Amino acid sequence: MTAPMILTLDDLGDAPVGGKAEGLAKLVMLGLRVPRAFVIVGATPGNLPQDLEARYTELGGTAVAVRSSALGEDSADASFAGQYETILDVAGIDALRAAIDTCLASLQSERAAAYRQQSESGGSDMAMSVVVQNMAPAVSAGVLFTADPVSGRRDRVIIDAVRGLGEALVSGHASPDHYVLDRTGTTREVQLEGATTILSDSVRRKLVASALAAEAAEGCPLDLEWAVDASGEIHWL
Repeated sequence: MTAPMILTLDDLGDAPVGGKAEGLAKLVMLGLRVPRAFVIVGATPGNLPQDLEARYTELGGTAVAVRSSALGEDSADASFAGQYETILDVAGIDALRAAIDTCLASLQSERAAAYRQQSESGGSDMAMSVVVQNMAPAVSAGVLFTADPVSGRRDRVIIDAVRGLGEALVSGHASPDHYVLDRTGTTREVQLEGATTILSDSVRRKLVASALAAEAAEGCPLDLEWAVDASGEIHWL
């Protein structure tokens, strides 16, 4: 049995690390601001890399997000968003080990197994990697689609935003502000959840510009998670 190991986002090579880790590595290659992270490969609950504590200390030893990254989790036939575990604001090595074990165990959860059976996606070759990533200091967060996910229109960019961390949006626990923009960054439609807009016009424009630059480099429409800090800086997740 191969010992579990830790890889940085810029050192993944051809390692089978799953969709979330692969996506973050692409964002780094595209030059976007991505919080520092490492990826745990080949681990199982209770069998974690020996250098985990040292690598966590290198990240700063502060609060991190622990995110599942399963092989085959997103494909043309299935999307496992919400099926596997994500644990935020994990601080301390003991809490980190427990969070990683929880993510690894979610590969075999009843919920994920039922979804795999329903979608006929994955089987005995499924494997789980785990991303450990510095928490972005988010005052707002959300998702961006460089093509309309409902109509498929390529002349529209869709942004959904919530206050604070984006996990509430991804999990369905919060309703977002919904923005429809053209590819110049001009807002065409706004649906606000509260009395005031979550994202300023300048932040919306920066999100669109960065996302379209990434789309041009990648050569296909993208859906991206992001967070914005108190100074207006964008962190891609």
